[in-house]
Amino acid sequence: MKNLSLTVKIWLGISVVSLISYLVVIFFTPPLVRNYFTDNMMEPPREKPSNRMEEPLNDRGFHIRSFMMLEDGTTLPAEAYRAFHPAFVQEVKRNAESQQRAKQLYESKNGNIPVRYVIARDLAYERPLYQIMLLKKPEEDRFIKELVLNFMFYMGLALVASWFVSLLIVRYLTRPLTIMEQHVKRIANRDWHEPLDINRNDEIGKLAKSIDSMRQQLIKQEESQQSMLQNISHELKTPVMVIRSYVQAMRDGVYPKGDLDGSIQVIDEEGARLEKLIKQLLYLTRLDYLATRKPTLVDVRLDLLIEKIAQRFKLQRMEIDCKLDLQPLTVKGEEDTLWVMVENLLENHLRYAVSTLKVTLTTNSEKTEAVLRFWNDGSQIDPSQVKEIFKPFQKGREGKFGLGLAIVQGILQLYQGKITLVNEDDGVATRVTLPLGRS
Repeated sequence: MKNLSLTVKIWLGISVVSLISYLVVIFFTPPLVRNYFTDNMMEPPREKPSNRMEEPLNDRGFHIRSFMMLEDGTTLPAEAYRAFHPAFVQEVKRNAESQQRAKQLYESKNGNIPVRYVIARDLAYERPLYQIMLLKKPEEDRFIKELVLNFMFYMGLALVASWFVSLLIVRYLTRPLTIMEQHVKRIANRDWHEPLDINRNDEIGKLAKSIDSMRQQLIKQEESQQSMLQNISHELKTPVMVIRSYVQAMRDGVYPKGDLDGSIQVIDEEGARLEKLIKQLLYLTRLDYLATRKPTLVDVRLDLLIEKIAQRFKLQRMEIDCKLDLQPLTVKGEEDTLWVMVENLLENHLRYAVSTLKVTLTTNSEKTEAVLRFWNDGSQIDPSQVKEIFKPFQKGREGKFGLGLAIVQGILQLYQGKITLVNEDDGVATRVTLPLGRS
């Protein structure tokens, strides 16, 4: 039962309720109808009527429900003829003679009480024979009323029984939902360390697994945030401490770097480092905001963008041979975010390059993606750090923390792009793919 889908369970529940109602009707209706007809057919004769037409089915204790009529008007039994008013007998005879169908219903009002009767036409010894079945209108109304009341009673019992069965089914289906509701409330109150254990394979079980997966992701996110806050505190504390110690020493007339210019240069470098870190933190926060809205995509010439950024970075390390092989390509994106992505990647590779930096821009074989590749001839990365290096404040090859690659990955997620970093050709390569826009 646990492995069935919720749709099947609901269908089975409705089927069970319907089956119970059906069985109640099947088991109780035949004896109900049979007993009713038996009671009425076995009804004892009443007192002799004061007016013969008020009780047309009784005469001198003879209880008549049906009789036969021959072609000449003779009735069988003969007492039936005396039990009715002559006008009624003549009416029956006329209707029988003119009837074309084998059976037909009539209603007579020749008396104080209306009578309904059916004439069944047949042949006996090649002569017409008529079977007349009678029922007084009040008896018919009473029959229908009593039958409806009995049906209502037993259907009411079936309805009550189906309510109890439905309640059991509803409680079975809603119990795990109640458990999940309480669990989600605990998660909302940041109490997410207790696992959600609902052993089912239907839609409710899948929902429970999704909620528990969300719980685990929240735990990882909280741990990541705590680690990131600690790293941020450490990274901000170091330049602040250096700047304050240098300022305090210079105020006391001591120059830690030997002279005023050297000491001021250290303060300026630490201030620039602090400024860069703050900008990266702000941009990382901005990426979280951009992830919540649909970006405004425009056509951006990625090759021209890379050339502009490369020209600026060449001045930082003139000794590095920077080789560009860029195919003219247009991608969909926002120019400022693509600028930050290329800038971070280029700066990262330029920092670790020994003598050569190569940047290539091509397309994949299907011409659907732009493939941007950076390579430098610096020392290779420890394979154990390749997957972790895109996380914020992961330590690089020189023991420094940074946010550059984490920002790059966040930008690529906005554009459904991908990034991989591998050791190859006596160096390190970064491969980025982006969906192509119009040419």
